[in-house]
Amino acid sequence: MGTGSYEPGRRNRGYGMLSSLTALQRGGVYILFGGVVSAVGRALKPGVLIDSVDWNNVDGIVQAMADNEVLTHTSAVLYAFGLMFVLTGLNSVRNFVTDQGLVGDMVRGGTLLGMLSLLVVGVIEGFDHMAVRVLDDGIGGSSSMDIAVSMQSAKLGIILIAWPVLYASIGVAGLGGIRLLPEGIHRAIQGIASLVMLATALLLLMAAAIDSNGFWNAVSLITAIVLALWIIALSHASYSDKVSASTS
Repeated sequence: MGTGSYEPGRRNRGYGMLSSLTALQRGGVYILFGGVVSAVGRALKPGVLIDSVDWNNVDGIVQAMADNEVLTHTSAVLYAFGLMFVLTGLNSVRNFVTDQGLVGDMVRGGTLLGMLSLLVVGVIEGFDHMAVRVLDDGIGGSSSMDIAVSMQSAKLGIILIAWPVLYASIGVAGLGGIRLLPEGIHRAIQGIASLVMLATALLLLMAAAIDSNGFWNAVSLITAIVLALWIIALSHASYSDKVSASTS
């Protein structure tokens, strides 16, 4: 039956590898993996790259979702699934920091608020599922399109608040955690990235009042690049045992 080639410990290797890492290192793995998965889910969303429409054109977004029903469901699941891994990673970071002073308050408070923001963003992906269900099943009769548009409008309103809160909380946590890193390139990158996150929070609040999504997309792209560099720098610092759990 081919059992001669079976290695009893093979299925435990992945668990063993993760178990050998510190809480901070595992958190980095979760954040990196979740970030990639959620980015793929975001890119696959109808209305983003496929049948692209302006984010203010809610009717167009709903129509793109209806025209790509399977992709809408798939992208929503991937996006939410990835965000849950990022949330888990932030929780690992939060539990790693034991500092009892202002540094600990900023890191733990910032990551907690970030986790709550990600949870909200992940949960409201259910609006995509229901919008398609409403249109596909004809729920509400002749008003089904209006219902779907209302659901997406509500989702957009939540996102316009949740993302600035997320970036602000990450910025606060990053500024607090600067002292947990040794002086040098890692601390410099974290300081710059943290300020960029705080600036992004303000810029995205401004973008909410702009009629086009060009400004929103430009700010989000720049922030995503800075955030990626920050994650790489922190990953290197954590694997090099350069991150402290406390300033004492």
